[in-house]
Amino acid sequence: MTVDEIYLKIGQEIVNVIETDNWRNARLEFEIEGEGVVGYTGDYLENDETKDMSVENIDDDITDWLNELHEITTEGGNNKWNKSVFSLTPDGKYDMEFIWDQELQDEIERLSKR
Repeated sequence: MTVDEIYLKIGQEIVNVIETDNWRNARLEFEIEGEGVVGYTGDYLENDETKDMSVENIDDDITDWLNELHEITTEGGNNKWNKSVFSLTPDGKYDMEFIWDQELQDEIERLSKR
């Protein structure tokens, strides 16, 4: 799968779980928590009120997509990230922000040594 195909799938999943047609902006936040493990939460704006996204209804394949995205975008060690934020507007415009969180990485490494 290409990066663009992954972004399209993530965006479609966001639209699928938002329970209203009257939303303005949605955000899905991801953490790469170890080998094959991805955590995510999300929210969206409806009438100037932030509402939690029903992430439990997102396709379970999203973990595979995000691991593939992580593998593609960090290949060669040039783009290090373990968190990301995917933002989407109703007209289909999106943005993906990649973040490196050293504290998260330290915690993952500490727990993996147990």
